[in-house]
Amino acid sequence: MTWLTQIATVLVLAMTLLTPGGAIDCFLCSYSPRGNSTRTDRCTDENFVKEETEVGTCSLGCESVLIKDINGEMESFHRNCATKSTMITNSCETLKTILLTKRVCSCDWPYCNSASRHGVVSPSKMVAIVTTAMAVSWWSTLRIPRI
Repeated sequence: MTWLTQIATVLVLAMTLLTPGGAIDCFLCSYSPRGNSTRTDRCTDENFVKEETEVGTCSLGCESVLIKDINGEMESFHRNCATKSTMITNSCETLKTILLTKRVCSCDWPYCNSASRHGVVSPSKMVAIVTTAMAVSWWSTLRIPRI
């Protein structure tokens, strides 16, 4: 496979994976320790059970939101579809006010709002990594005359 064919393949894959408006699957759950004492937590990062968690199709992306009160105690936690007000950053952002701390993690690839983000690479980052590796490989095969 020539380097030109390799680049074309990566570009086709990138266009397939990164098509705007494509719906993706996200985990949907919520937990509030103060809301219902009989409800078992299977949603927070420490207790997440993906096999027992509902999945929904989301048009904008996924999010997970942790809200803590002024004393640092958890008020609520949820995994959901991102809303129009959520800026998709493929990272976590923390907002602190006098009364609460809110951590919002947003992402745009299937099942990205699971409890484990370690080792997961978004499609756009994967395309960048593969393209860079192919460019380095191609560059190393060039025979540049020495002067």
